[in-house]
Order: sequence, then C-alpha cells, then structure tokens
Amino acid sequence: MRFVIKLVLVSFIGTVAMFGALGSDNEWPGLIVAITVWVWFIYSLSKPKTYSSDRKIRELERRNEELMRKLEQRGR
Repeated sequence: MRFVIKLVLVSFIGTVAMFGALGSDNEWPGLIVAITVWVWFIYSLSKPKTYSSDRKIRELERRNEELMRKLEQRGR
C-alpha cells in the first residue's frame, strides 16, 4: 500500500514538474525536480527494509521468557 501511495505521489510531482518545464523559459528547475523525485523513489525502494519495531518486540519477548524461567527456577 505504501508503494502505491509513493508511486502516485512521485508520478504526480514528476508530471507537474515536467509540464512546468515545458512551459517555462528555463526548463532546468522543472527537470531537476522531476529527476530528483524519481531518484528518491528508486532509492527508497532499494533500501533494505528494517523493521525495528518487530525486532524490539521479539527482544522484549525473549527477555520476558528469560525472566520467567529465572523466576520459575527460584520457586523450586
């Protein structure tokens, strides 16, 4: 879902920037904006996905299990 939102947003910004570049005397700012948003989009897709919240949850669960084992061993 996030991919689709990014794709629509980048397509809209790129299209508006290209149309702006076509209608102006100096087309370079529009072209730079259009190319920059597409480079940003491709870069955001190529980054490795890190799910820090999932890692944090797993770490907390592991710590909780260790604590429960220690408490269980004390009770014996």
